[in-house]
Amino acid sequence: WPKVAVAYRQHNKHEIFPEAVSAWLRQGELEAANIACQPYDKPAFRLALDAIRALTAETDPAHFVPALQQRCAQAGVAVVFIPCLPKTGVSGATRWVSSDKAIIQLSLCYKTNDHLWFTFFHEAGHILLHGKKALFIEGVNGMDGEKEEQANSFAEQELLPKKAFKNFAAQAPFSKAAICQFAQEVGIAPGIVVGQLQHKKLLPLTHCNDLKVRYQWSHK
Repeated sequence: WPKVAVAYRQHNKHEIFPEAVSAWLRQGELEAANIACQPYDKPAFRLALDAIRALTAETDPAHFVPALQQRCAQAGVAVVFIPCLPKTGVSGATRWVSSDKAIIQLSLCYKTNDHLWFTFFHEAGHILLHGKKALFIEGVNGMDGEKEEQANSFAEQELLPKKAFKNFAAQAPFSKAAICQFAQEVGIAPGIVVGQLQHKKLLPLTHCNDLKVRYQWSHK
């Protein structure tokens, strides 16, 4: 497991078992094998992300998940959703199964749309910015903090252009109506704006959470 070329987001509040992470990754690998992808095309993937950003305003996974998977597959990236296993605390992972195919694996660990979309674009940042064989795992084996920061910055910029967000942030305090209006102006879900305001400590963690969309796994 330590030799797997994978970059993943996890929280370190609980003990993490490498064996459990390995099992979760393997589930994603099996699921990704069922997704037919075109050979990886970096410019095509970059363009796909621009189109995918518009999906963040969608609230129904039955609509945005297939569209997300299709657009990424056309650029050589398989996107899979695998529930988080106990002792993993993993919200997302990125790795290459070949030079022509990458996997973005999402767990919905936090079950809200702001975390889901930030994690997706964070992982997409790893694909675009970092090597196909690099090994960097957060909190394990000296995870590369610089690359994590680069992926975080990429996700923030993709979701909320810096200039527009800076101008909006200067208008504190924030009402729900103002957040919704700004979200509509920049074309994303209000919950994502709330999440970024909370992350930057511009909004208390207890405020405006009802603007976030919550998801849960369906049980078959």
